Amino acid sequence: MTKITRYKKITIQLINNLLFSYSMLLFMRNKWVGLVLFLITLLNPNLAFSGVISWMTTLLFARAIGIRQQNLVHSIYTYNSLIVGFSIGFLFKISVLSVLLTVGTSVLTVMLSYALYSYLTLQMRLPVLNIPFFLVSTIIYLASVRYSSLFVDSFYAFEGLNIQQLPMFLQGLFKTTGNLLFMPYDLPGILILIALLCNSLISCSLLIVSYYTGVCCLALLKGSFTHAFYNLSAFNFILIGIALGGIFLIPSRRSYFLSITGVFVSVFILDAASVVWSMFRIPVFTLPFNVVVLLFIYVLRQIGYPYMNDYVQDVPEKSLTFYLNYSLRFDRITPQPYLPFLGIWTVYQSFDDQWTHQGNWKYAYDFVITDDQGNTFCKHGDQLSDYYCYGKPILSPVEGTIVDVFADLKDCPIGEVDKNHNWGNYIIIYAIFGYYIELSHFQEKSIKVKMGDKVKPGTVLGNCGNSGYSPQPHIHMQVQYWPNIGSVTSPFYFSNCIDQNKSICKYDVLTKGTQIEPLTFSRKRNQILNFILDDTFSFNFCMNNDYSEPIQMTVRMDIDGSYFFQIDNTHDRLYFGIEQHQFICYRLTGKKYSPLSYIFASIPILPITIQRNIKWTSILPGNILGPVRHMQTLIQSFDHRFNQIKGEYALTDDNKCVSGKIQFNRQEIQTQLIFHKLKG
Repeated sequence: MTKITRYKKITIQLINNLLFSYSMLLFMRNKWVGLVLFLITLLNPNLAFSGVISWMTTLLFARAIGIRQQNLVHSIYTYNSLIVGFSIGFLFKISVLSVLLTVGTSVLTVMLSYALYSYLTLQMRLPVLNIPFFLVSTIIYLASVRYSSLFVDSFYAFEGLNIQQLPMFLQGLFKTTGNLLFMPYDLPGILILIALLCNSLISCSLLIVSYYTGVCCLALLKGSFTHAFYNLSAFNFILIGIALGGIFLIPSRRSYFLSITGVFVSVFILDAASVVWSMFRIPVFTLPFNVVVLLFIYVLRQIGYPYMNDYVQDVPEKSLTFYLNYSLRFDRITPQPYLPFLGIWTVYQSFDDQWTHQGNWKYAYDFVITDDQGNTFCKHGDQLSDYYCYGKPILSPVEGTIVDVFADLKDCPIGEVDKNHNWGNYIIIYAIFGYYIELSHFQEKSIKVKMGDKVKPGTVLGNCGNSGYSPQPHIHMQVQYWPNIGSVTSPFYFSNCIDQNKSICKYDVLTKGTQIEPLTFSRKRNQILNFILDDTFSFNFCMNNDYSEPIQMTVRMDIDGSYFFQIDNTHDRLYFGIEQHQFICYRLTGKKYSPLSYIFASIPILPITIQRNIKWTSILPGNILGPVRHMQTLIQSFDHRFNQIKGEYALTDDNKCVSGKIQFNRQEIQTQLIFHKLKG
């Protein structure tokens, strides 16, 4: 790499870093939004100069003490230092002394940011927000009493940036929005709103609703809308609304309610803080925002709120799409053991069924084997040996440890039950995933494991019997979170099982009478689909009988260890993996209409099996078949299943390709993916 190329690359990185730091003022990561905000600050050269000096100092000092640019705290300290620079530029004239002051406060901001990150984020899983800015700016404004030679009496008033004759309710909104950049004027506020509207309809809507909610509460309490609309500290309402409504919580009806609640609570904190801070003639800055948001996030995490946004994306729309991609396609919480047998069995009793599966024990299944006429026995059915499932091997449905075994009861003759030992001979397994599996009614003296034994899926545990309260031979299975026999049951699904129609029963509650069997795992296909790092592939796609040119892609690995396909010389990535005997396409990043989207749409999930004509359904992310409109995402935030894209897939009879049918925007899209013999 030549020196010119190297310097060019460094310059581009620095410019992008600066613009990303600006965009984070609106909780976004978008260099074009950052560019707009940077240009807005140029309307006040004093402000822009101080901000850039603060940003440059932060980068140099961070590099000097060894903070890597890739460090997670990087965006935190550049963002906070930038606002500190704005606060100094708003207060002091440009001079040698003000530059030295900016440099010193930037260093202090970096140290505070790193210290708070180490405690709040790493130990308490809380964001740093702009606490460093609040602390440093408060210190500087208090100290400014003694810096009269630097103080700017006029504060560089730019009345030309105001628009006369605007209604009071619009002036208040625009000035407060502009105050996010320390520019409380109409024109900056309008430009910020336009930039926000073009990139995130959710954030823009939250800004407007949160502002007017807070101002109305303030006006009702104070008895004056005039004072409320011209209270420039109301930008705290905006920050709280966006942070709780779309950044740290997944956009939803709940998050919107919580954001409005947070704004309402912040009104009291704002007024209380103003009373104290006014004694020192300084503003409250972002104290209400930091207190309310941290308090809400801490409490919501403690109670296990299900819509925490642990993977914050560039804008709320992308966070929602990312969340829906995983929440609707994958259930990472509900236990998903394998079936405890081989061959075709029938559901004899399901969840919350008419006999014993009631109350605390309603989440359980009973299984039997039936013939073509639906009978569970041959001959007269008066002998245990007449029943098809009697004596059949029962397998471990999970990997785990045997924690309890009871194996001494005799099988009950047909027509009799043991009311004193309801569960009969049983085994309880502690799964490696943190729950317990109980299997009951084993055949007398057939159990082959003992307490403490380690088992894996498919390990033979014993034989199906008729011990305990059992009117006929069957196997009982339930999931629980306590090791005691008869504990309260919990919902669960079965992994990799198919019904009589050869449809995969993923996330389905099996109904009584359903015939099911486990999928037969294909080691050969699994080996083919275990793509190796730096493997290269060439593929093409056909749309409406129009074939594309060959496209080259390579297997890469991300910093978190996840694998992805990347089209050569592009940023298009398709993340994939194998879990529970399925090849899964997780997510797609890059440009719109990437060729990788055709692979995703064709096999979002692929069962790795030797069985043929297997059918399954899968939810597809909203961005797979093209860009998602902002209005559509806004509506989807109120109803997460709105405009859901569902695909139906099937392995062909020769098991060499997958055909699919996708319902999208009232259209039916047909797909077909052909496997390569060696490359998958």
